[in-house]
Amino acid sequence: MKDTYLNLKDITDSLKINKETLKKWIAEGKFPPPMRINDRVTIWSYAVIENWVAQQQQTVDWIDQQGIDF
Repeated sequence: MKDTYLNLKDITDSLKINKETLKKWIAEGKFPPPMRINDRVTIWSYAVIENWVAQQQQTVDWIDQQGIDF
């Protein structure tokens, strides 16, 4: 099966965040690092990002189930 890849614009558009936020999340270890194709091109595996989104949703669901209020 061939993997699908996302670029920086795909990620920022789908998550509705800006490039600086994404770079900060990556630096802080809060978002999967990209694969570097060359000095100018970085991509992410769709499967990796799909898994990350699912994990984020599980965390939100767990917090909701616990009745935790921030």
